[in-house]
Amino acid sequence: MEQRLYLRSSSADASQDRLNQVAIEEDEHDKEDIDSYHYKGLDAAEHKVRTCSGYKAHWKEIGPTKVVCSQNLSAKQDEHIYSQNFSKGQENTMNVYSSVNNNDDKVRLNFSELGQCPNTDEYVFKLSDTELSIFVSKVLAEIGITEELVEARRNTWLEIESINTVHWRLQDDNVTWYHFGSQSEGTTTFGLDSDVDMLVSENDNRVILEIDEWKQGFDNLLVHKQEDTSPGYCNLLAMNGKEPTLMAQVDDDEMYEQGKDGKVYLKCEFMQYRVDIVDELHGPAVNRTSNARGIDEDYVFAYYCSHLPKEAMDWIDRTKDKPWPKDDVRKRVIESGCFIVAVGHKQSEDLRTEFRMSTTLGERILMFDMNNSQIQCLVLMKMLIKTIVNKQYKDAIKSFYCKTALFFVTEQYGKDMFRQDSILECTRKCLEWIYQCLKNGYNPHYMIYSLDMFEGRLDATLREKVGECIKDIMAYPILAILKIQCDEFGRKLYNRIKTSEHYISETQEIIRSKIGNFLCRAYILRGLKEPSLYDDPSNYDVEREIEINKAKLSRCEILHQQGDTFMQKATERYRYLLQANLGILMAAESIQKNCKLSDSVLQSLKEGTFADAVSGRLKFATVLVCVGDITGASGLLKEVETAYSDLAVESVCNCSGEVEYVPKTGFGDNALALINTGALYANICHCLLFVETLKPCFPRGWLDAVFRPIDQRSDMDDLMEYVSLDPKPYFHFVELMLQKELNNQTKALKAFHQLEKCVSEEPLFHKDTALVLLSHSLEMDGQVEKAKIIYDEACCLRKRNRGYNSSHVRYNSNQV
Repeated sequence: MEQRLYLRSSSADASQDRLNQVAIEEDEHDKEDIDSYHYKGLDAAEHKVRTCSGYKAHWKEIGPTKVVCSQNLSAKQDEHIYSQNFSKGQENTMNVYSSVNNNDDKVRLNFSELGQCPNTDEYVFKLSDTELSIFVSKVLAEIGITEELVEARRNTWLEIESINTVHWRLQDDNVTWYHFGSQSEGTTTFGLDSDVDMLVSENDNRVILEIDEWKQGFDNLLVHKQEDTSPGYCNLLAMNGKEPTLMAQVDDDEMYEQGKDGKVYLKCEFMQYRVDIVDELHGPAVNRTSNARGIDEDYVFAYYCSHLPKEAMDWIDRTKDKPWPKDDVRKRVIESGCFIVAVGHKQSEDLRTEFRMSTTLGERILMFDMNNSQIQCLVLMKMLIKTIVNKQYKDAIKSFYCKTALFFVTEQYGKDMFRQDSILECTRKCLEWIYQCLKNGYNPHYMIYSLDMFEGRLDATLREKVGECIKDIMAYPILAILKIQCDEFGRKLYNRIKTSEHYISETQEIIRSKIGNFLCRAYILRGLKEPSLYDDPSNYDVEREIEINKAKLSRCEILHQQGDTFMQKATERYRYLLQANLGILMAAESIQKNCKLSDSVLQSLKEGTFADAVSGRLKFATVLVCVGDITGASGLLKEVETAYSDLAVESVCNCSGEVEYVPKTGFGDNALALINTGALYANICHCLLFVETLKPCFPRGWLDAVFRPIDQRSDMDDLMEYVSLDPKPYFHFVELMLQKELNNQTKALKAFHQLEKCVSEEPLFHKDTALVLLSHSLEMDGQVEKAKIIYDEACCLRKRNRGYNSSHVRYNSNQV
């Protein structure tokens, strides 16, 4: 069947010239593989068009089609060619007519919905695919898909997962945190709105493939497959803890159950014991929508197995002589093992005890081996799928399918095919892989080829509809790309093509700043774990806590030596936090015993000043004032003043265990530099947490201010008495007290006014305790009535906020 494509000319003399006709001959039953089509410019099409006479042709070869020419059009035929411009929310349609030479029958086909680009034929169809690919690549870079920004995303999330691992390991929770998916791979944009995928690996359980791998001291679980177990799935048999034999009977019915074959199996639901009733369970993932963090989070709890699934052995053999992945990458993937996650196959009859074997870690290694053009190709695919396919057929094509297609195409052709000037060709090859999967009704997992990812998801009718949709995209890729609304991609591409060399992009710098601030926020909300000042609030003892902090420091050093670059950065920062705690605990003990501060105490306090921008310095300064070192304290306060004036210091509160963060102006252009250099925490300040037993560290005149009671009690007071302070009002208070000590009334008055202004204007996490500092300052100045009013305000504020987890303060029954 021969089809003819009519394109409206949008040149200045369109009203006088006859509109050009370009005929596209297409055999609907042609089974030729799309890989045989190569974008080699327009030479062949140009030759065919130029051999025709009677009109000046505007042409463009689109997709895997053959371009031919027709005879001149009649005036009547001209009347059938039109273009409609619609208002916002409607579409501009270009029309396709099909006919055979000397045949008057015409069928109008709608092949493109160009949205806000009415003159696309003028600015797009004159370009080759190579030129268009370069334009597409530049716009992808403009919205953040560059080597620098992709690396910044990856480094941030890898550091966050290392910080979480260190934190929980030092809490005696033997887990490893991972961040997987688009955010940590750098294959997302703000328009794609990707969620955060977290996997928590429980390391106390040892998953093995053979009985002889059993090790004492672990809860060993043996991978077991039934005859009818689907590829990529397994059961886990419980083993004895004292000898390498299978468990004979159930000893914990919440954890295990006995199968019909008499074997003892681990239950899936046991791995989901952390799920809160407010969370939503999606397969193996716990979905949590966090308004505070501004992004959806998916938590998966898993066990780790040091082997790839046996079904993945085919992948090892298949890729041995392929262009990609190279041997070093293959080796790392093989050594990466797999995770065992608590979800059975959709069609399994054994969902209670069936688990999925996930090669997520190996897939991340493969993704990190991709060049920037491959990343751009994947992001472009995701945008096309979201804008066109999934808009019509909700969630039919998962982003994981796009990544899998990229893997298969890269394996076949190698990485060198993916270049800036071949984005369109590479994207179409990847889409062709998905199309063929839909056509064949089988979508193989990349590393477990026998696992069909379509099974139980898409029926034949839906696959056919989705396949036709993807086929249309492959036929007219640039027209589909111009429809992308994510990140205003289509509009930006059109503007860049239209203005060509005169195009000036202000977007990229804006995106750099936006991504930098987004990653800073992610780091603050998910990566700022702080060690507790006390390990057991029901049995607080200074000497015991000192020993606990020393033990944590030793374990932190071991993790530092054994870890990679990201683990070393995480342990280094955590060590500063531990030193800050250890220093003030040892100082309290020494002062209580009327002993001089030892060099080790001073060294710990000094190292603690590197934990954040100001809080460690304020703790150190408090101790120095207490022991009479006014000069040393003044120097530290100068550093704090400089930090607040020169740095974009952001205050963070995690007194409740959940991090709270109210960004001010953000870090701006410095954000990416801070992330890339690993110095972000130097611009952040934590709340100051002081417990009752730290009172010896405070000068006597300060105790009533810092530890002054408020007339309401909380449930926690039965266990521990403590106070939380925002660092900025405390800084002004310390400066005020220090200047009074030095009898410098002018500077003392200035510090008081700054404290007053801070309490009234700054967005504080613990305004009640800041008000108490201000009340005490007024009382010392003889303004007793005003001090009482301010104190009453603190009490009222605390009553209103009763039960608000963020604001932890000390209370007792004493009155002012």
